[in-house]
Amino acid sequence: MIQIGSLAQAAPIVSPADTCGAVYEIFRSERDLLAVPVVADGVPRGLVNRQHLLVEMAGQFGRPLFERKPITVLMDAQPLIVEADISLDTLNQVLAADRPAALTEGFIITRRGRYEGLGTALSVLQANMAEARKTADQLETARFQAEAAVRSKSLFLANMSHELRTPLNAIIGFTDVVCQEQLGPIRPAKYGEYIEDVNASGKHLLNVINAILDMSKIEAGRLDLDEDYHDPHELIVMVVRIMRGMAERASVLVRETAGAGLPLVRMDMQLYRQMLMNLLSNAIKFSDPGSEVRVEAEVLTDGRFATRVVDEGCGIAPGDLARVMEPFGQGSVSRVRRQAGTGLGLPLVKALAEAHGGALDLDSLPGLGTTVTVILPAERVASADAMPNLIA
Repeated sequence: MIQIGSLAQAAPIVSPADTCGAVYEIFRSERDLLAVPVVADGVPRGLVNRQHLLVEMAGQFGRPLFERKPITVLMDAQPLIVEADISLDTLNQVLAADRPAALTEGFIITRRGRYEGLGTALSVLQANMAEARKTADQLETARFQAEAAVRSKSLFLANMSHELRTPLNAIIGFTDVVCQEQLGPIRPAKYGEYIEDVNASGKHLLNVINAILDMSKIEAGRLDLDEDYHDPHELIVMVVRIMRGMAERASVLVRETAGAGLPLVRMDMQLYRQMLMNLLSNAIKFSDPGSEVRVEAEVLTDGRFATRVVDEGCGIAPGDLARVMEPFGQGSVSRVRRQAGTGLGLPLVKALAEAHGGALDLDSLPGLGTTVTVILPAERVASADAMPNLIA
């Protein structure tokens, strides 16, 4: 932190007994001098401002009246005096709040009460610029360090996720074989329940690891889109069919109301399906038995393509909306707390939508349900003229 002592500039000093004429000659010989301190026995007694002295001496009777008088008659007996060890921030506060005129008149810098030097607006400006450059350099260094830390974390997660997925796939594959009793019946039967739990836990853990891997790829800038034009209605129907088993187990009705006739949309088919599956999984998880989840899709009036997942579940409190959009963030509702999950579902969908140049919109109220909308840019929507060629 800059201390005021570094701002002290050397300047001619005069004593209280020196005449106004003598000080006038000092200003004439040093045209860039803003002010002259009046000092006695090393202690500042006042400050003579150049402009003030010249105006007084330039009058018709100014020179004869003041030339032989002591400088004390024209000096400022109460100039701003600051100690050399105060900070630049403190000086800026004093100048702004109490003594703004000191920037044009000058001020005196002391060290333990004894004269150290002269302070000016130029020296304050130079110090503030140096402090601003130093702060900017520190922020830039911090930004580089933070980006490096994020890249390291993302690469670590990506590598760890790969190492974990390999044995998990083996666990899931072998437990699938055992659950299906392909090599013979399970004895005793109770072991079958344990194997099913192992299988379900393995699949859940694999889903969590996949989500972490996808998020780490996005943060590391390693997500590549495999883009082509696809029929969103076909993809929606496919995802709804995949998720119907989960919905039936939760006694929730899932239906798509998008309808055929939607235009083709340029996107990564796998990532679009993943976004829908994440949103439907959340909607089913937080819906009451007997309620409904709908998937809608349409071209908005501005040409953008919107896909909505609407549920009638517990909803999200307004104070939790920002939190649930952050990685690993979850709402504070007690029911949300009881549901298994990492808090990566919505942030991952948001990141995948943004990777397409789009956005995610979240609208929710407690007790009334939630609507999550994935919006893709208008330039990704095929025009009516281009549709026949794309289909062909």
